[in-house]
This record gives sequence, C-alpha cells and structure tokens, in this order.
Amino acid sequence: MAKRADAIVIGSGALGGSVAWQLSRAGYRTLLIDRHAIASQTSPRAAGLSAVLRPGALMTRLAVRGVELLSAFEAETGIPIGLHRSGSLKVARSAALAAQIHEEMRRAEAYGVAARIIDAGEATALMPQLQADHAAAIGYYPDDVYLDPALFTHGVARAAADLGAELMPDTAVEEIVLAGDRVAGVHTARGMIAAPLVVDAAGAWARGLAAMVRLPMVAVRHQLIVTRPLPEVRPDEPITRVLDANVYVRPCDGGLMLGGYESVPLLLPEVPADVAGLPLDLGVVQDLAAAVRLEFPVFGNLVTEAGGARLRGGMPTMTLDDEHLIGPVPGAEGFFVIGGCNVGGLSTALSFAEALCTVIADPGAAAAIAPLLPARFAGREVSEAALHQACRLHYGQHYWSAAARAAG
Repeated sequence: MAKRADAIVIGSGALGGSVAWQLSRAGYRTLLIDRHAIASQTSPRAAGLSAVLRPGALMTRLAVRGVELLSAFEAETGIPIGLHRSGSLKVARSAALAAQIHEEMRRAEAYGVAARIIDAGEATALMPQLQADHAAAIGYYPDDVYLDPALFTHGVARAAADLGAELMPDTAVEEIVLAGDRVAGVHTARGMIAAPLVVDAAGAWARGLAAMVRLPMVAVRHQLIVTRPLPEVRPDEPITRVLDANVYVRPCDGGLMLGGYESVPLLLPEVPADVAGLPLDLGVVQDLAAAVRLEFPVFGNLVTEAGGARLRGGMPTMTLDDEHLIGPVPGAEGFFVIGGCNVGGLSTALSFAEALCTVIADPGAAAAIAPLLPARFAGREVSEAALHQACRLHYGQHYWSAAARAAG
C-alpha cells in the first residue's frame, strides 16, 4: 500500500522548508522530501541578504512581510536564525546609478519604506570599512536585515518537524504522478507516495521535475567569500551594495562576506547532481573584489586562500522575466511550484511560502500575486538560447534598473 500524506513538498531548501512549516501550521500532514540531506544544497550557501524596497509594489510588500515573518519566526519557534537588523547602503559611482538611487527614494516614499540619501561621512560611520568620498550618491535603507542562511534553512525544516511534518532525506522523486489532470502523488526511489497536493520547491532541479509544463528558468552559479575574522568588524554594520560593480559586502562570522554578479555568469542547463559538484572559481570573486578596491581597500590580500578566505557557491535559478515562479502549475490541479528565486529568495522565503499557502487554501487569492504565477508563460514559446541570454542579462546587471541598463 502506498505511503500517504496530505501534502508533499519536494526540496528542503529555504523555500521548501518554509512551505512545509506553513502547511504544518495549517494542519496538513506534510512530507518534506529531498534527494539529498535535509537543508544541504544551495540555500545554506546563500548570502542571506534582504532588500525590502523592490522595483514594484507587490514585491516590496512581500519583502517587507518577509522581514516581519523572520522576526516573528525566532519569537514563535525559539529557533535562532542569525537575524541582524543592520540596514543597508547602496553606493552609486555613475550618474545613471545615482539617478536610480534618487528614483528609489521617490518609490520608497510611495511604498512607505524608510530610506534616505546620506553623505560619505555618515556612510563610513555606519560601515567603517567603506570609503565612499567619490560616490555619486549613497542611499541608506534602515529596515533591511541579513540572516544566517544555514541556520535559517535548517531552522524552518526543524520547525516543520516540530509541528509534525515528516522529513524524508536521501529520496529522489522520479515522477510527479497525475490522475487525469490532477496530481495524485509522486514516485520515488523508495516507492509511491500518494497525496492530493504536491509542491515543487526543488530549486535548481525544479524545472526537471515539472516535466508536464515548461518553466522558463535556468540555474546559475553564484559565488561569495567570507574572510577570516577581523577585529574591527561589528555584526551590526549594514549590508553594502556597490551598484556599478554588482558587488555586496556584509559582516559574516566575525569577518566580511563579499559576493556579486559577474557580467558573464556560468549558466547550468545541465544541473550537477549535488551542489558539491559545482565548479568554483576564486578568480571570479577576486575580480569582484578588485572592482571595489577603492570602496573596500580592506579586502587587499584577504581574498586569497593564503588570506584565510572561504569560498562557497550555490545554484540559484533565474527566470525569463526576472520574476519569481509561485503558484499552481497549469493543467495539473493540486500541483504547485515555488522557485525562480533570481538570487533573491532566502529573506523572502517565509512571505513567499505564506502567499503560496494562501493560494492553496483559496485559489481566488492567486489574483493578488498574478505577476508571479507560472500561468503567465502559458502558450509562450521561447528558445533555450533566448532564455539563457535573458537570464545572463538579469544576473549580470542584477542591481541595475531598466533605466540604468539603458543608460549604460
């Protein structure tokens, strides 16, 4: 007899764990299944940054809600996730990106998000490692936070288990089983599991699982380094983004984290079986460090193996239109997807999961997240070459608005 559950969540990263926790809170007998160890792939290797101000009202609302839920999660569960209410800085070195920051100030006021322009002196007081006297503009966003990705990813899976969810690691899902046009469960290497509700939260592997519909997304390599501990670094220093260089810096484990988005990223249309098989390249991160040498001379010789740097990387997913994929899969009732993080899903995982669970409970609620629904791509034919080109552009100019991209 087949194993049964009310809901199956495939993938135990930040998104999958968050969905499993939310479903368990709602009373579903939930199974969180992963082909690897629980919480072991990309999410624990992420940067863990938030940016509550987003290009549109919907994503800003979800990002603000995400920070609220992160704070509530620690209070409700007692599980630490390394949450720091640090705020963030954005540094523009060109006229086009300075204009972008000024436009963000207008948008922040319209959306009710705290933000203001500051000078180089105030920026250095907040982030002592930053030298920004030459900046064209600096924005300060006091409500942004960062968290520990590994603590959070393990934490949501643990919280789901505490509410009765069953964790099923080292179990590959081989097929999403349909009965007519409705989901009936999954076939795994251990046998059939029956459920009327299946959520594909498999990250880099999500597209391969949803074989009945073409999800226009592709995995990409993202890398960052963490320096050795530095006595001058405080954990409350703000996340700092140098927009022109597509580079971010934040405190991490007593040192500094540096990562970013190279202009010609390594796409992964053939996804490695395990994140451990992802080829890493320290030279990419060294080039990113060199691009912000004026702003962060502190990195100097730190971004080397001899300097004690720890390189890590993961496989986030980019989508054709640079928006997330959240909601029902067309043509398969009871089958949902949550993914296409566009290198920005960890800090919003709880709010995305909340939005998805709201749609599961009330299909009419899907209208509120219409720009994120997989149905937006129904009937749209896009070549793999065009998909890859779009994803390279979205990744390589991640911090640039459309106007800034057009300017240069």
